[in-house]
Amino acid sequence: LPQPQPLVDRQALPFHEGRPLQLLAGPERIEAGWWDGDLATRDYFIAQAADASLLWVYRARLPVADEQQPLWFLHGRFG
Repeated sequence: LPQPQPLVDRQALPFHEGRPLQLLAGPERIEAGWWDGDLATRDYFIAQAADASLLWVYRARLPVADEQQPLWFLHGRFG
């Protein structure tokens, strides 16, 4: 996806279209941007949606200032 889309977080699990995602693989830790001040620290997972499609999602690792800010994001779709 051109821009990651926020996902609903319930009991520390991501939800997509109102249904929980099943995490199949991960986490794969990505830490980038420390050299240019645009820090990104994320744990990526392959998840399966209720319709059996596979999604690439991540969870932000660093604490966020605003507790209302989402922690889970949809970053891509497979196939």
